[in-house]
Amino acid sequence: MADKCGSDDVANCIKQKAYELWKKEGCKPGHDLDYWLKAEKLVKSKKTKNW
Repeated sequence: MADKCGSDDVANCIKQKAYELWKKEGCKPGHDLDYWLKAEKLVKSKKTKNW
């Protein structure tokens, strides 16, 4: 995932991170919301630290 996530593309950054997590954990089906929420937390915490 690119670390250059601007405020306009947060959803895209979350989507990319969720995909990375899904791939890393073996592409488990049925956990899409779990991966999305984990990714959202990671992306938003990273953006907060950069402010």
